[in-house]
Amino acid sequence: MEPRQRTHLVNELMDEANLMMRVVEKATEGERSEARHPTLHGTHHPHGPYSLEDEHTSWGTILRTLTAIQTELDQIENAEQHRREQRTPSA
Repeated sequence: MEPRQRTHLVNELMDEANLMMRVVEKATEGERSEARHPTLHGTHHPHGPYSLEDEHTSWGTILRTLTAIQTELDQIENAEQHRREQRTPSA
């Protein structure tokens, strides 16, 4: 796989993680609003075994991990480029 393809895939996953974090943040805001005004928003839904905060934390972990992966891929790409330059005779 070409370095650009790898970078593109990681960037797409990072975009998705950022989007999902924003979605969970909005859901959390809605949940907090509902907790403050339960009669206005219907019944309060208790947190299950996996809360919105847990989900937000997980997406954050994914984003940090993808950032680390991107850094490693950049280092690999630089090493590959360096090897190509060493094999190419100077003009």
